[in-house]
Amino acid sequence: MITNAVELQQALQARGLLDSATTAPAPRADAAHDRPLAIGLLLGVSGWVAGVFVLIFVAMLFHPDGPAAAALSGGVLLAAAWGLYRVDGDGHQVFVAQLALALSIAGQCLMVYAMSAHAHGIAPIASAALGLQVVLALLMPNRLHRTLSTLFAAIAWALTLRFGLFGEPEFWRARDVVPSASPGSALVGWLLAWLPVGAALALLIRSEARWMARGWQPVLRPIATGLMVGLAFATLASQPFESFRWFGGAEHDVGALALWPLLSAAGALAAGAAAFALRQRGLMGLCTVAALLHVSHFYYALGTSLMLKSLLMLAVGAALLLAARAMTLKDAA
Repeated sequence: MITNAVELQQALQARGLLDSATTAPAPRADAAHDRPLAIGLLLGVSGWVAGVFVLIFVAMLFHPDGPAAAALSGGVLLAAAWGLYRVDGDGHQVFVAQLALALSIAGQCLMVYAMSAHAHGIAPIASAALGLQVVLALLMPNRLHRTLSTLFAAIAWALTLRFGLFGEPEFWRARDVVPSASPGSALVGWLLAWLPVGAALALLIRSEARWMARGWQPVLRPIATGLMVGLAFATLASQPFESFRWFGGAEHDVGALALWPLLSAAGALAAGAAAFALRQRGLMGLCTVAALLHVSHFYYALGTSLMLKSLLMLAVGAALLLAARAMTLKDAA
């Protein structure tokens, strides 16, 4: 498998397609591209922590006590973040990139508050965050920011569908309102939430050569990474964590929604296959961890009998063995 320009040059020289005296130009050093995935994720988390402190600082200094003031403050912070990213290029200076990310996080929180100040429930708040994240994923000139925005857009989309279709969580809704879902509606709800994400990821993989030839890699590559991480981990946002209750309220069980963790394990495996197709080994490991988390969640979730859980997990194990065999044969070919 060819992963860099040097290996490509050696392969062409070995086949006689390139003169042995020809040397490829040295690639431009790019700290953001050479950064390991774990370091990039750590920088993203630290940016969120810094963004919370920036948000507290802005709230104490300017007192944005209304939607209009919050929108103005958020717009200024997002514009400042965009300007820093534009000057920095694509994360060459870690301090500048992290400062821009912190400003962006604070601005996003203020903008979501302004957009959903009069909303009642998680679903409308999540839909407002979804629109904002889609815009930022396209406009912010930074790979890490585009990846995080795509991930948060996937989470917002999952929350919008989850609480829009099956009701708000217990701490938000009236106590006498009990959400219920049949196996068919639970399956349809999960597919509505995650089939569009999987379809978008498959389209990006299928057309990779085309958009790379057109120079769209700085935009679409981090978006594809965000979709893979979202399909692997953001499925947790759409799952019924009420199923972990071990005391009281047994009549409020989520029922068929307890099957969603098992479906999400399949989504994480699909994300792992996408990471394999895009040659991102670090993401393959993360997707494997996500699949194990989903299976564990399914095993300990209430609302499904242990016999049914065992049969379903046996079926999943058989499917995993078949998928591994198919991927091995494809790689050998």
